[in-house]
Amino acid sequence: MKKSLKTEIYVFSREENLELIINTFCECFGIESVSVNNHLHLENDLQSVDIYAFISSMGDEFKELVNQQKNMVSGHFAEVENCDEDIKINFIHHIQQSKAFIPIKIESKVDDEGVQKKGLQDIVAIVLDFMKKVDGVLLVNGATVALNAYEDVILTDSGISQLDYYFPFEYVESPEFLKDCTMAQISRRNENMKFLFDKHIFVMELPVNEDDEKVTIRKKEEIVKRTLGTLVVSLYSEALLNPAEHMDTFEAREFVANVIKEYGIDNLNDVLTPNEIEYLNDEQSDERTRIEYSWHYEHLYTLEWALGLDEWTEPTDICDVPKSVRVLNGIGTFEDICNKVQLRSKKEILDKADLIYRMDWACVDARIHGMKSPGGMEPGVVQARHKTLNWLSCFDDADWDEVDTPT
Repeated sequence: MKKSLKTEIYVFSREENLELIINTFCECFGIESVSVNNHLHLENDLQSVDIYAFISSMGDEFKELVNQQKNMVSGHFAEVENCDEDIKINFIHHIQQSKAFIPIKIESKVDDEGVQKKGLQDIVAIVLDFMKKVDGVLLVNGATVALNAYEDVILTDSGISQLDYYFPFEYVESPEFLKDCTMAQISRRNENMKFLFDKHIFVMELPVNEDDEKVTIRKKEEIVKRTLGTLVVSLYSEALLNPAEHMDTFEAREFVANVIKEYGIDNLNDVLTPNEIEYLNDEQSDERTRIEYSWHYEHLYTLEWALGLDEWTEPTDICDVPKSVRVLNGIGTFEDICNKVQLRSKKEILDKADLIYRMDWACVDARIHGMKSPGGMEPGVVQARHKTLNWLSCFDDADWDEVDTPT
């Protein structure tokens, strides 16, 4: 005799109204609403169905249970390889936003395998109908396959998806928490969040940066000086790292000292920060430190953008290093550069500072979950731009060496 079929499927939903969840299930199963508790039992001649709704707001015990289930599913799918990384991370964000965990236990009362299979398919179809009315994700096959409300495979634990993209998040124009913000802050947040959502990059709501009137952008002369300092450190690091050059620290310092003289600066210390001076004077700097300082090319690019010497590109690849070096060639001395360049507006700088802050959050969040950054972003590039833009906008009034990039 064939065994009766017992199976469990699971719904994660962002809905947290228990009455709405239970009544919607009743509607989808075609039965009258029942007195609301978190358990709904349904039975006919072919099968029995038990639906349990555990919601975070029901108390600390249930909140812990929901969080445990969310973390188990998120952790399992975070380890999936050979898949669309953007689908994966957005699926995990959806799971993490869930307020309800709804296990559904289905038991067949018949031995006929065909009837069992048809019965399970019918139940799944009803649950999918429920999900069309109440936001959710359905996990089947032992929680190894995630489906949306239209039975499309979002992701399996073998990396399969039937979707071109997955982005179950709605852009909200001017949410309530912005009510005390200025129009400049609201406009900046709206523009950048819409830009990211249009690219299917999820970013949680973050604090807006200060209003334009409260921010001081660094003076052009200070920015030009910092630009030349980053050029020095970048070239110095490259000279030490490039096996074709075979330069030691003395030769590399001589090289960058000659370069900086072309800009009318005789003393390297005039354009370097204390940490950079220490680095250039360290005869035993290791390769890791040199590689870290070679990322100054990304700072150089961002500073050149701020000075109007280059156009903004998406942070998906490292900057064009030869171009960033060439950009400063032929302009003249430090004074010539200050006279010839046109600093971008405060609005442009603050707009990009807010955008890169949100991008950096997305990159850090992906790293925490052990995944690649969404939208093809290069996290090192994003972080370098974040620091530079924070410095340009005097974030925390910090000097270059102390600039922070909190997310």
